[in-house]
Amino acid sequence: MLQQMAKEKYSIETLKERNVSYDHEHGLTQEDVDMANDYVELIERTRSEATPQIGDRLVYVTEHGDYYGHALIDDRHEKDGYLSVCEQPYVPFVWEEDGNIRLSVSGGAFHSVNPKELKFLEWTEGAFKDWGHCGACANGSVTFLAKVPLWFYAEPDPRYGAFTTETYRKFYLNRRKEPGNGNLYQSLDIAFRDEAEFRQFLKDYEGTVFKGNWENQIVVWCFRREYVFLPLAEWEKVEAPAEERRLNFHPEQVKIVKDMEKHITCFYRIKLQNF
Repeated sequence: MLQQMAKEKYSIETLKERNVSYDHEHGLTQEDVDMANDYVELIERTRSEATPQIGDRLVYVTEHGDYYGHALIDDRHEKDGYLSVCEQPYVPFVWEEDGNIRLSVSGGAFHSVNPKELKFLEWTEGAFKDWGHCGACANGSVTFLAKVPLWFYAEPDPRYGAFTTETYRKFYLNRRKEPGNGNLYQSLDIAFRDEAEFRQFLKDYEGTVFKGNWENQIVVWCFRREYVFLPLAEWEKVEAPAEERRLNFHPEQVKIVKDMEKHITCFYRIKLQNF
């Protein structure tokens, strides 16, 4: 099924909305609008739900559970027909070649994917850009949107089952080998002083522990965290027991409610009143 093409998607006013800085510095013109509309027509005319194309978007999940919801198909390898995919792209530069588009993409990391393993999800909008009427210069590119397919691909043999960073948090923790001062578990993002503190965290956030990449490393997948501050009267109405937790290094009375579907642990905290 081919995507229905937009006709004259942009006017000067609507294209200005996405290019405020460009317009302020260079003055957006009808030439810029015509360029954007020509690209939109070309991009949308060459899209299909059956065949992934350069410029399509992709949900990409790595074997380590890292979830990228806005990856980009940036190139096609001539020898094997595999696609090059960028996990976290900046808005790509676009040009026309052989009746289709080609891209210049910054970002990373890049992967090679068999197009036959991609699954169509839905139509979405993708951002593209090219130099405006002022040519290649500082702040001289014009950005526009076109309808493109959104595909799905997950690397085979996931290490952590169904856990992904779409709705879970992931921590790589190192456990101290020798007795002494300092944290028992340590990472760049989080630390735990002792085993009791670590186990409390696993309970609060529905944590699951996996073996890491070396002897004293573990990988923890857990719920995300949300704080809600309420006046005391409203806090007391929350149907959950009051418990003490150390937040911001100080003990505090909180009520903990978990959203098991969205994988969120919500801490209801008392909002201090200003006197």
